[in-house]
Amino acid sequence: MKIILIGCAIFFFILSLRAQNSDTDRPNIIIILADDLGYGSINSYGASKELVRTPNLNRLAEEGMTFTDASTPASICTPTRVGLLTGQYPWRTSLKSGVTNPLDPLLLNPEDPTLADVLNDQGYQTAAIGKWHLGYGNEKPVDFTKKLTPGPLDLGFDYHFGVPQNHGDMWGVYVENDHIYKQRSTQVTPHSRTFYGPQYVGIDAPHRINKDVTRELAEKAVDWIKGLDHEKPFFLYFAAVAVHKPITPSDEMRGLSGSGPYGDFIQDLDMSVGRILEVLEYMNLSDNTLIIFTSDNGGQIPSNDDTAPEIYAKNLGLKANGKHRGDKHTIWEGGTKVPFIAKWTDKIQPGSKCDNMINIVDIFSSVHEIVEGKEADLPNAGRDSFSFLSNLLQTDNSPKRKTMITADVNGMHAIRIGDWKYIDNKVPESLSRAKAQKLIESFVPQLYNLAQDPEEKNNLYSSNKKMVNKLSKELEALRAKTSK
Repeated sequence: MKIILIGCAIFFFILSLRAQNSDTDRPNIIIILADDLGYGSINSYGASKELVRTPNLNRLAEEGMTFTDASTPASICTPTRVGLLTGQYPWRTSLKSGVTNPLDPLLLNPEDPTLADVLNDQGYQTAAIGKWHLGYGNEKPVDFTKKLTPGPLDLGFDYHFGVPQNHGDMWGVYVENDHIYKQRSTQVTPHSRTFYGPQYVGIDAPHRINKDVTRELAEKAVDWIKGLDHEKPFFLYFAAVAVHKPITPSDEMRGLSGSGPYGDFIQDLDMSVGRILEVLEYMNLSDNTLIIFTSDNGGQIPSNDDTAPEIYAKNLGLKANGKHRGDKHTIWEGGTKVPFIAKWTDKIQPGSKCDNMINIVDIFSSVHEIVEGKEADLPNAGRDSFSFLSNLLQTDNSPKRKTMITADVNGMHAIRIGDWKYIDNKVPESLSRAKAQKLIESFVPQLYNLAQDPEEKNNLYSSNKKMVNKLSKELEALRAKTSK
């Protein structure tokens, strides 16, 4: 009898350990992806508090780890979203340059695994709330009045509430799951003009008010978290619209920064992050939630509009992309280097920093390792992703990524190996012949040592052919790579 009791005690002790390990190893996961937020746009990455205040993001940095060398796979939004959800360089899909347009069908293949699929298969409740910009349906042009499928619900998400492209797009409405949000009829009446010029589609549904979108998306995220079964873990992909054009700060935040509407809009973004952090605290979910905050590309700083809010902020001293050369759309660091903060209570050391090179595509394998105990090795997913989990936990501080490819809006590539960066002038076949020829003729191949020349001012292409040959060969090898 005594042996049986001891055996039972051991059995239940093991079960309790498993439960504890399960709770610890399977955190809730929130990925917050800002839009066009440059490296130097928040206080923890150098922005002066005289110009802009980001207390919630500062708190994340104080309680978690900041990465100083994080990049996006491209300097434009759609490709980065592809890389985040698939763990692959976006040019491995049919999108070789540019972005999906408002009337384009779903870019991703529902048969290929996504990050949401991985987590859904592990019992996670999943949601994509915010900017989508990956298309809906399988027809071009998309018929907005019909069911928008395939879409996020076919990519592993249980719930979707989204802005189809960006908050100034021609849709002018929200999508919930696979339908226009609160659609009243199939009547379509084009009207007025968007920020970009084209008419609104004129869908018979409540239209978004640009200055309210940041708040409304945060409220949807909070409501979704409140309504979950908290016996199960959850994954929230929260894609903010700030600080993408049009620069439309809320009434609540207008005039509160020291750098005009652009700074106000950054503060709106910070407040939306704060609302999510707040609900986690009130629901006692904060300690077992991994939060990753980053951006889809660098800030866009118009060069041909002196009246733009971004230029006004720049003239006051706000360096949206820090000291880096270039901005959104470009191949230089200002287009692809972004803030990256991760917080996970009792797992990530508060106030820590990591200087290793990582890419947003690495989130895929890092999360995969958290929930499945190993890096991702899936067909058509994860092939370009390297887990930085050991860096987060500081069990191994060595860099996991040896090489990295980034791209500009035209699909031209740069490769990093250590501190060396090489930019070639090969253009994708998707470009028109005339545009491709113009780029080839005007774009000079470049080589930089980022440790010595972080602003990419000194092109070493002609003086270091040995390094050029090494990096160009590696670039071609990675382009041809078909598996991890």
